[in-house]
Amino acid sequence: MPIPGIVASGISGSKIATGAFYSIATAAASGGTVTFSSIPSTYKNLQLRFIAQDTYAMSENTQNLGITFNGAGGTAYSWHYLLGRGSSPFASGTASTSEIRILCEPSSITAGIYGVGILDIIDYASTSKYKTTRAIAGVDWNSTAGDNAIGLFSGLWQSTAAINSITITAFGGSGIGNSSTFALYGIN
Repeated sequence: MPIPGIVASGISGSKIATGAFYSIATAAASGGTVTFSSIPSTYKNLQLRFIAQDTYAMSENTQNLGITFNGAGGTAYSWHYLLGRGSSPFASGTASTSEIRILCEPSSITAGIYGVGILDIIDYASTSKYKTTRAIAGVDWNSTAGDNAIGLFSGLWQSTAAINSITITAFGGSGIGNSSTFALYGIN
């Protein structure tokens, strides 16, 4: 079923068509991991939206969700981020790692507070190029401004395989917090 789109004029006068987003699946977490499988190859791109927290027990202020494709681990992933946290910006990246990471809310900081994010997976069904991602995510610990964060993320999966499943895990092997929700959309 199509999701109502935004009709807006761009610089060149092009428009974003209504009905460009299609709901593929939603999932509510109750610990562990979340996997979207049997993803159809009929769309141009995918978008994953989430409201989530992990159950990491340490007092770290920023945690991550890990994203993998087709059950592939190894070192075929890279990711980079630009993070604004209070008055201090941070930027870093990791090459040859086992997942793409995105900012998430740790339940150990403030109970009942969730992080939010949107991840775009570009040309996911292509079999002729590596897969790239871009994301924006933020967290608010309802405390001092130095603990709140928003980040821009990019990722790469060095595989030409079409993506047919997405697995989401939490940092350090901890689980994804109860009531975390994920929604996967196809984009034409």
